[in-house]
Amino acid sequence: MSGMGIYGLSGSGIDVDSMVKMGMMNKQNQYDKLYKQEVKNEWIKEAYADMYNSINTFNSSTLYNYKMSSTTSPMSAESTNTSVATAAANADAASMTHTVNVSATASNAYLLTNGSINRANTSSSSANKSIYLKDILFNEATQNSLKAQMESDSSLAKSKLISFTIADGTGKGSNSKEVSFTYEEILSNNETLNDLVSSINNAGVNIKAAYDSANDAFSLYQKTGGSSNKIIFSVDTGTAAINGKALISSLNLGVVSQVVDSSGNLNSELSSPLNFEATTGNSSISATSFNSSAELAADTILNTLFNTSASSNTAKFTLSNGTDTAEITIDDVSTATVQDLMDAINGATKSDGTTSLGIKAELDGSTLKISHTDSADTNTISFTVANTASDPEDVNGRKLVNGLQLSTTELTASTNGIQAAGTDAQVTIDGRSYTSDTGKITVGNVTYTLAAKGSTTVTVNQDTDKLIENVKKFVEDYNKMLDSLNDKYYETKYSDYGVLTKSQENGMTKEQIEKWNEKAKSGLLNHDDNIGKIISEMREAIYTPVDSVTGSYNTLMSIGIGSKTDRGHLYLDEDKLKKALAAEPDCVRQLFTATGEKTDSKGNTYTDYKSEGVVQRISDSLYKNLKTMKSYAGTSTETSDGSTLGDLIRELQTKMSNFKTMMKSYENMLYKKYDAMETAIQRLSVSMGYITGGQ
Repeated sequence: MSGMGIYGLSGSGIDVDSMVKMGMMNKQNQYDKLYKQEVKNEWIKEAYADMYNSINTFNSSTLYNYKMSSTTSPMSAESTNTSVATAAANADAASMTHTVNVSATASNAYLLTNGSINRANTSSSSANKSIYLKDILFNEATQNSLKAQMESDSSLAKSKLISFTIADGTGKGSNSKEVSFTYEEILSNNETLNDLVSSINNAGVNIKAAYDSANDAFSLYQKTGGSSNKIIFSVDTGTAAINGKALISSLNLGVVSQVVDSSGNLNSELSSPLNFEATTGNSSISATSFNSSAELAADTILNTLFNTSASSNTAKFTLSNGTDTAEITIDDVSTATVQDLMDAINGATKSDGTTSLGIKAELDGSTLKISHTDSADTNTISFTVANTASDPEDVNGRKLVNGLQLSTTELTASTNGIQAAGTDAQVTIDGRSYTSDTGKITVGNVTYTLAAKGSTTVTVNQDTDKLIENVKKFVEDYNKMLDSLNDKYYETKYSDYGVLTKSQENGMTKEQIEKWNEKAKSGLLNHDDNIGKIISEMREAIYTPVDSVTGSYNTLMSIGIGSKTDRGHLYLDEDKLKKALAAEPDCVRQLFTATGEKTDSKGNTYTDYKSEGVVQRISDSLYKNLKTMKSYAGTSTETSDGSTLGDLIRELQTKMSNFKTMMKSYENMLYKKYDAMETAIQRLSVSMGYITGGQ
């Protein structure tokens, strides 16, 4: 503590600093008491936070696994011919044998260059192997001519020289995108086959393109299998489209398909290069009325029913009542709702612009119904969309109508192009036929993975070894958590070791402080009420019978789980568990996970503790006690969390701050007091000297 002046000049011999320090000791002791309380509560809060996080992880992660039927009732599925099919069963699968006959396996659409890529520029050996798109499309003379055109007309540089559309299917969930290259990109920037790969891969379609320069082969792979997932190239009209068709044709793409040879081996075949073909799309669907299969609500956003065109959010289609038509346009399907669509249909007028078309749209539950306003009208209602593949508004209109699922017939575009489709897996299981686009199918809680044509049988049984392993792991996890709680609850408290003050720490080494604090922090949660309650309730959950079980094994002790210490540490008698599983295979699942849900006389549901499974009991107890711990101490060392301890610590910190201010004022007052005394003594000394003449 610093003095306020220079003292002792009067000859008084008073050591003012020492006197002030002595006068401050009582205040410092009071402050130290507050400091120790604040630090100890911080330690307790930290200990609680560690315990909270440990219990919360145990409850939300570890115990959660033991609520799952795959843990408490694991099933095994063994195939007699794994080359044909393998299987995995979940806990609800019945123990039985299934017959499986695979007649076709699923495949993905796959296009690959057959031979090598054609090149128009053959002026040199290097041109014959060129990866430049200009050399694939144009001979040297044509390239020079196009460059000359571009030089004479600068607007051509940004104009499309090549364009085509790539799509991954035709359904409502399909994606399509125009891929194009400008004069400048082809003739000046020298775009290559690798740039073509990048353009396709960045087009937002579910197709992976690649170019193998070592073997001069271009490939495209549909990422999803099944007949509805395709690779489609199409072109419109015009010079850019003609060049787009020439580019795709030059790749010599054939279809890769999987076949089984006479020996039963799976092989691949590559077809001859595909030729561009014109296909006529289906432009309309007709009926006297329509009911949607899609589940809809008035506020359903339209673009959630299909994938929109990348270049527009507008959708249009033509609606006909059998004699007159009206064009319906939805300006923005990303914001428009089913209600907006119904309003547009209900407000549709004939060509005169005033007379109603006489078609109504309404929701019946989640079904969109479209019919004549006059119930006696038997004319055909039609939805028509121009069958162009390139107009984005037509594309969206077509997908919107398909997305409503008004008909089993889909609207499709007329195209000029090539395409390949995957194949569906076809299998007969226990006499019933199924198809799958992935090669996996789940029937009766058994998931079959179909690998090849052929027959096999799959036997489903309870996986007893796995179940015993899971029960053993539960005992280990429970013991680990209980031991952690017991360690804190019974941890030794060293009453002779308290919080060190700053002055005490200043007289010790870092190592001495750490060892002291280790003792001082020991036993902070000794016989803590919250920890004790958790321990008690965990043990009670273990030993209380489960009344809801249907068999005779209604306690954990009856299946071999008991306690071997007075602190509740569990052990497992595996032989006893095996015997119980042999007698009642479902006993573990019932004992562990029974919900205990009941309904009272008023129809209200509640959880009956005695009917609840052991894991559910422990989880419910921990959840309740975690809320109490959070309210008391929070979940971290942060003090501004609204917890009781957090508020107490903040209150103590405020008191300490105020006390510090008061101590400073008190110290200053002492110095002023002794300063006045020193001054008085000095004056007295001068007066005495005057009286005595300095004698």
